[in-house]
Amino acid sequence: MENINIYKDVQLTENYQGSSYKNNLNDHIVSVLDYASMHNESKALKSKDLKFSKQLYWECLDVIYEKNYIKESEIQKSKNRKLKQNIYKSIIESLGDFFKMEDNLLVETIDFTVSNYMDNYKYQNVLVANNPFSFANNIFINNKLLYSFTDNKDEYSHLLKPNKKESELSKNLTIGVLGKGHRKDYSQAYIKDIYALRNLLINLLDEKKHDCRNPIKISDLNKNFRDLGIPESELTDSNIKNWIVQPLKRFTKIGSNKYGYFIIKTEEDLFESYESHYKKFLGLYKTLERHKYFAKSFNEYQKYTKHLSITKNDIFEID
Repeated sequence: MENINIYKDVQLTENYQGSSYKNNLNDHIVSVLDYASMHNESKALKSKDLKFSKQLYWECLDVIYEKNYIKESEIQKSKNRKLKQNIYKSIIESLGDFFKMEDNLLVETIDFTVSNYMDNYKYQNVLVANNPFSFANNIFINNKLLYSFTDNKDEYSHLLKPNKKESELSKNLTIGVLGKGHRKDYSQAYIKDIYALRNLLINLLDEKKHDCRNPIKISDLNKNFRDLGIPESELTDSNIKNWIVQPLKRFTKIGSNKYGYFIIKTEEDLFESYESHYKKFLGLYKTLERHKYFAKSFNEYQKYTKHLSITKNDIFEID
């Protein structure tokens, strides 16, 4: 655990170059929603029309808190309060003359930053494999920025710069993000509403009848996003695969075979994806069996038999 006095000398950055903070904030938001979607039976969270909002974000945070309840002793509560007070104090001192108590946006930005820091502090040893707060904490620790976001760009309209290259559709799928260092102004950026883009992909596959008999290649899928006016500088091919395609596969919204990806609407679609993955599974199993066979020459046979006793729990722990 971190020292409760660690922030007595915190220094916020004066340099707004670089945009890693917006990627960290995007990873945080997506991780929060993904966690809630995987651990909650709410129909709203599993709806194909799901669109990001601040309210949805807070509801998803509540799912994390409920699923990972931490019972704190009075001593720990006291330590946490002291840590929180130290962080607020050090942030205000670092801002210096740039701190104005009547500046509601700044106060909101500080509150959001401190809240995520405290959540990371509390849950870093609980959500070891999937800690959404670690991404947000990187902004404060590594980027040395306070930060906030909005699902309503008009809220930050006086701060956010318009992106003239965006299509109208792309503009509607955008979240405004802010970074605040030791400066009067803010660093402004946009991130895409990943959940809206996932729904966009599902609707696109549906409208163009990309079922198991008509799969679409990943290169053509990426091109569809470019045709919508979303440049690779804002959403890379890797982002599309990791943030949009793979989660939809994990939630069994889309399937795949060796020819490409397709929407799962019928049992035929589901079985085609199952059969394709089953064949891959058999291939991997044969590979592991060959490793096991050759391990005999090293007298290390037992180390190479883990695949023979795989359980569902093993699989879902990896996932």
